[in-house]
Amino acid sequence: MLLRQAYAAVLQLLRARLDLSQHDIAQTVTQSHVSQLEAVKTSATLEVSQELAEALNLHPVSFLALVHAAQDQRSAREILRLAMEELDAIELLDAALPIQPEKLSPPQTVAADKKWEAVQELKKKDTAKRR
Repeated sequence: MLLRQAYAAVLQLLRARLDLSQHDIAQTVTQSHVSQLEAVKTSATLEVSQELAEALNLHPVSFLALVHAAQDQRSAREILRLAMEELDAIELLDAALPIQPEKLSPPQTVAADKKWEAVQELKKKDTAKRR
């Protein structure tokens, strides 16, 4: 199942379960956009997913867990358990996370800086030996 199809199916399921129309959940997302999503004619951005989740009174992760569960033909519990295991394995499950991206140096610059520092250290050692 394509992710877009799973997204559409879950969106329809949630609207039906909550007895909501497309218009009811169209807050900052237009009703026509909701219709296109459900007809698998377009994809949702992260922002649209968040807005729809909020309109459905769900956390965006809960909404996307349902979408991925539908896509993988698994339960939401299995998807969330897997996500927790993966995050725990990389020690991010309980970590405080940044809210802004850092400015990272390109790998070539980092490597060049390390070489430069190593050369400077060798020069210091050579100067110390000469004294």
